[in-house]
Amino acid sequence: MKHHKLCLQNLFEKTFSRKTSRTSECLAKKEHFLCGITLAAGGTLCMLLLGCSGIPAGDSAQTVVAEDAPCQIVIEHLTLGDTPMPDLQKVADAVSAITLPEINCTVKIENIPISDHATRISLMSAQNDQLDIINTGRTVSLSEMVADGTLLPLDDLLTSHGSALLEKAGDLIKADMIDDHIYSVPANLYCGGNSGFLYNKDMADRYNIHLSETMSVEEIEAIAEALHQHGKYLLSQGDGSDNPILLGTFFPSVVPVGSSMYANGVSVFGDSGTDIINVFETEEYLAYCQLLRRWQQNGWLPADSLTSGLLVNQLFQNEEIFMTWLTSNPVEEALQAKNYGFQVDMFATTSQTPLRTNQVQEDGWGISSTSKNPEKAMEFLNLMYSNPEISNLLMNGIEGQEYQKVSDRIITYPDNVSADNIGYSRYFSVFGDFMDIYQWQPVTEDFYQDLKDFRDNITVSPLLGYTFDVSPVASEYAAVMRVLSEYLPPLECGMIADVEGAVKNMNVLLSDAGINQIIEENQRQLDLWLADR
Repeated sequence: MKHHKLCLQNLFEKTFSRKTSRTSECLAKKEHFLCGITLAAGGTLCMLLLGCSGIPAGDSAQTVVAEDAPCQIVIEHLTLGDTPMPDLQKVADAVSAITLPEINCTVKIENIPISDHATRISLMSAQNDQLDIINTGRTVSLSEMVADGTLLPLDDLLTSHGSALLEKAGDLIKADMIDDHIYSVPANLYCGGNSGFLYNKDMADRYNIHLSETMSVEEIEAIAEALHQHGKYLLSQGDGSDNPILLGTFFPSVVPVGSSMYANGVSVFGDSGTDIINVFETEEYLAYCQLLRRWQQNGWLPADSLTSGLLVNQLFQNEEIFMTWLTSNPVEEALQAKNYGFQVDMFATTSQTPLRTNQVQEDGWGISSTSKNPEKAMEFLNLMYSNPEISNLLMNGIEGQEYQKVSDRIITYPDNVSADNIGYSRYFSVFGDFMDIYQWQPVTEDFYQDLKDFRDNITVSPLLGYTFDVSPVASEYAAVMRVLSEYLPPLECGMIADVEGAVKNMNVLLSDAGINQIIEENQRQLDLWLADR
């Protein structure tokens, strides 16, 4: 597939000529509001500020200091459960020691279990939560977060305070646009790759299981039976709440259009398809559910996954399952090298998958609409992607405590430190440019050249940059998601005996809920987007 040349400059010219940025409107209202307070309160407000800060009234030099007092920026750190991190504050203090003189702010790192993240996001606005920089696309789709008013538009903020980040993001920024505005920036600047699985290499060696770089469903099933003989499960779908995450892995012709949410419709003609259909009515989806049912009956999937409350990552970490879904690329291979107490490796089920919008959107950073200082939040994001010291602190912790160097850019645990007792560890959130970040053994210095080659050679989907705006059909979308939340978990975990009957009933309810209206709206928006290219 040929590379699609994308021009960020033209994109911005078109975007900014089309409409006034929402960011300017939001910030202008904020400034007008604060100005009104100042005019109304006059000297009284000034005296209150001076009194609260302990600065004597009338000291003009001290007054300037009070006005320029540093603020605090709170950034999310998604973790696996309530992981103890005794060095968390030390890392935050080390980051703040850099940011305070650079951009006049301190940083608070807030650990949030990934299982609680969607709930935390939904309650954030109602509770006026001070989370300035939040993960986008990880547990709630970007389009949903925008429709719910969770995120600020970033267009003006990137222009005024994020030039380094904007330059590094390049054409990827197209994928984070909704209604001609940027709402997120890519956390992983090297996203994309083939669908595949991360597997326990120690377990494979223990049971004499041999894997190749690319595996078919038939080959995977042979592995599943071998594992079953040793009392191990192949994989888990967790509680089945993830929107058919393995569907595109085993049926690569199924491509979500506009986001990763299959409720919005898909193409079944690969990345060149532009006709959107209901995935749940396709032969591929029925075959997918029947596959999972067979695997459950064969004892290859945990029978209690719907009720155990255990995350897939926890099952993998506990060595109860052999593999877990993951995009296969150099970054993921490097990231996973240190997360477990056993050796891991990866294999793909597809080859030459082009970079898609959903792959960018599933791992981003946004600025919360509850942020008290969005300009400073953007300054910090910009610094995080341009200052290697900050990104290495957030990704790896403190040298001598969490890691020690074995070469210029390769690190390992210090003596008497392991994955079980390390004081700080990154799990899901991505902080900074991987070309600046130290990598953990057994990764070698070759990683950086491999990463460059991966970026230079990746192909791009012709639909990269198209995002479906769900807001015109928000009520239908909510109704459809209620149906899916009832049917998908048992179907995805292989718990329903009459798969064909359940899928048929689900589609009747989806039609009543308005899935066809959602798909029609998605098709309308896509046609307009294509006509404008």
